[in-house]
Amino acid sequence: MAAIIASIAALALIGTTFYALASAARTRGRQKRQIALEAVILEFKPRHRRQANSSRG
Repeated sequence: MAAIIASIAALALIGTTFYALASAARTRGRQKRQIALEAVILEFKPRHRRQANSSRG
């Protein structure tokens, strides 16, 4: 009886460990995609044209 309870506890511990690792991997993947998307947004953001504004004045 004690062996069954111990094996169930061990399986639960292993399961939660794998769940935590998978969750961390998914979070890291999302962060990498978000950083890449921010870089693309900053790259294509329209820039202010100072030369055009200074020639008008």
